[in-house]
Amino acid sequence: MDQQSFVTHFSKYVPEEAAALFHEWTHHEPVSYRITKPRNTKLGDFRAPVQGFPARISVNGNLNPYAFMVTFTHEFAHYLDFKQRKTLKNPHGPEWKQVYGMLLSQVLERELFPKALEPVIHRHIQNPKAASCSDPALNAALKQFDDSPQPFLKELPENSYFRVSNGRVFRKGPLRRTRYRCQEVDSGRWYLVHGQSEVEPMDHMATIS
Repeated sequence: MDQQSFVTHFSKYVPEEAAALFHEWTHHEPVSYRITKPRNTKLGDFRAPVQGFPARISVNGNLNPYAFMVTFTHEFAHYLDFKQRKTLKNPHGPEWKQVYGMLLSQVLERELFPKALEPVIHRHIQNPKAASCSDPALNAALKQFDDSPQPFLKELPENSYFRVSNGRVFRKGPLRRTRYRCQEVDSGRWYLVHGQSEVEPMDHMATIS
């Protein structure tokens, strides 16, 4: 994808200056990019090249611009880490953290984040987590820029009902480290849902109407 097409495409999701920086990072790299529908389990992902197919980065298209910037940077750091180490083992190890911190520092240097986010991003760089939703301070700071912020699952009382982005309805159960054991209403099956997941609270009667 040429620079103009790349910047035009990504400017739908991030500020134009951020799209231009992403192009600087990526235009010589054999990576394909995909903007996806919302996913409950992840904000983005990296897939290593396989059987002639290039590496692939995907990012959820419903993220606010600054959450998108952090997620794209996170996933591109996975690509550079894989390029260097030739392995997917220990994907959030010290090598990845170094690359991710370097890339996020470039975003900060260009003042692409709002001033209110900069201190949180600086602290996040000191010890990056496996996902932005695993860093409560960063996740809460990014959430403030959502158009219509929804509560985190951890904010709901136990046994309350909630809907996730794909329409499935659950009842919140007990905490298991960072995830809650939740029962899907329709199937009765139990799932672990991250406490930092954004959910839509529901009245119990609405789940059975």
